[in-house]
Amino acid sequence: MPTVEETINTLKDMGFSEERAKKALNKTGWAGVEAAMEWLLSHPEGEEEEEDDDEPMVVEQQPERAPLTAEEKEAKLKELEERRVQKRLEREEREKEEAKEKEKKRMEDGKAMSKLRQELNDQEIKKLAEERRREKQEAADAKRKVLEQIEADKRARQMEREAAKKGSTPVVPAPAPVAPTAKKNYDEAKIQIRLIDGTKLEHVFKSKESLSAVRLFVEMNRPPTDKSDVKLMTSFPRKVFTDEDLEKPLEILGLAPSAVIIQSK
Repeated sequence: MPTVEETINTLKDMGFSEERAKKALNKTGWAGVEAAMEWLLSHPEGEEEEEDDDEPMVVEQQPERAPLTAEEKEAKLKELEERRVQKRLEREEREKEEAKEKEKKRMEDGKAMSKLRQELNDQEIKKLAEERRREKQEAADAKRKVLEQIEADKRARQMEREAAKKGSTPVVPAPAPVAPTAKKNYDEAKIQIRLIDGTKLEHVFKSKESLSAVRLFVEMNRPPTDKSDVKLMTSFPRKVFTDEDLEKPLEILGLAPSAVIIQSK
């Protein structure tokens, strides 16, 4: 059964005002659209009688209006029905256009958000790669200096042996001073985790925290549908972490100051 609002809207779609639609429904005891429409056709606007006044009114006598014939009533009903159908089609077409505009805007917003997210991810990956390259370069420089010192020591010992054979005191050149390479201590480890479904998580841990803290972070932030055991690995260098590794600090595992960890199946 249609609601009151739907019934009134149907009469409004046929061209009647909301006030007259309500009055017709009241007059017909809310018997439905058809009964209200019969009353409206029999009582054209401006000809309804005033019924609720306590004081008598002098009503100007108006010529009686001939009741509609069955053919006229049918034609009027057909006209009103066509008008109602037309209005409904116009409303549906308008709603379709509005839905298309909303979907278009939603897709554009989604593309813009995806592009921004991708740009941020690319920037973060570049930053991590740059940090890795810098660390490797520092390690390579330190190794080169150590090798140079070893070669200088070899030459000094060779000169000592040659001088001992000749019975003279060798003049040993002073080795070039090598600046001690202090191993850097990082207090924090910025970890980016790639989940199985492609989602990326990021968090800053203390470098002395164990790898189990990272696994717990993944378990708390992964999708609810992922019920698998959390296994962690790195792709470069490739390493699958074992249960023993979970108890080791991030700095010992080489994951400080930054690293990318992958959740493996």
